[in-house]
Amino acid sequence: MGGIPLEDLFLITGTTGFLGSTLAKALLARGKKVVGLRLPHDRSEPISGVEYQIGDITEPDTLNGFFNRARNQRTVLVHCAGIVSIGSSGEKQIRQVNVQGTMNVVETASRCKIDKFIYVSSVHAIREKPNGVLIKEPSDFSADGVAGLYGKSKAEATAYVLEAAKRGLNAMTVHPSGMIGPGDRSGGYMTETIRAFLRGGFPVAVGGGYDFVDVRDVAEGIISCAERGWAGESYILSNRYITVREMFEALSRFKGVPRTYRTVPLKLLTPFAPLIERVENWLGLPKLITPYSLYTLGSNGHFSHEKADRELGYTVRPLVQTLADTAAWLQNETV
Repeated sequence: MGGIPLEDLFLITGTTGFLGSTLAKALLARGKKVVGLRLPHDRSEPISGVEYQIGDITEPDTLNGFFNRARNQRTVLVHCAGIVSIGSSGEKQIRQVNVQGTMNVVETASRCKIDKFIYVSSVHAIREKPNGVLIKEPSDFSADGVAGLYGKSKAEATAYVLEAAKRGLNAMTVHPSGMIGPGDRSGGYMTETIRAFLRGGFPVAVGGGYDFVDVRDVAEGIISCAERGWAGESYILSNRYITVREMFEALSRFKGVPRTYRTVPLKLLTPFAPLIERVENWLGLPKLITPYSLYTLGSNGHFSHEKADRELGYTVRPLVQTLADTAAWLQNETV
């Protein structure tokens, strides 16, 4: 079963998060009806036009009202909810939300006969390839061979979704790379890094880099997936690899004080990463330097979005534009 018309209803879990809120606004701009799942004690500002339903993906009995909204309507469910973490702790909570929570949503969606199910996974769920090898969508997913608590949880959840597709659920997965862009009020890793840069931090750049993508392009890719995606398929939604140094130099041009940055090799920082992470936790600082963040910056971060381009009509904007838009938004938010 391929695409379905973009009509009737979109159910979105994680609607108050960075991607979920961006996706909801993009759908509302198209005149679509959006119902968002919201945790009972969520105090984030609601999006005008979104109808909210209280529920928790880790407690399946609380999802009934959310899924009941799909009765007698062609419905696309986009499962965005999850914990994104670069930390070294919190395995129980990460698994409870990212793995068991996804299982709960899949089983409820199957029982309610949702027309199309899109799971927002991650490129971190894909086994890393040797440097120099362009990473594409694999034929299977497993936590084995995937680094980090977050990556392992997303790989396991992805495998569960695709297994449900084999059993008849019209489900597919999308795999964004590192998302950046305006509107991240959740304080994600890259948003906090850019915020710290704008405040005058980072006299040097760490080595390495990664593939980063505009959250708005990911949202558009998901909408295209709702229209054109195929059951059992996976689609990488990335942009391009950029070094930390290149990123800092682009941001310095935005600030009007362009400069060239020296680079500190990752191998010099890596031995100190566990200590730095403990200090960040102790002082209540954003986690910017952890063993996993440094591992990621040194890993193969070259991903191909050719399949999404070909099958979904996926496109991306220049990454320097995304950085400028993010910096401008943060400045308006008083950094």
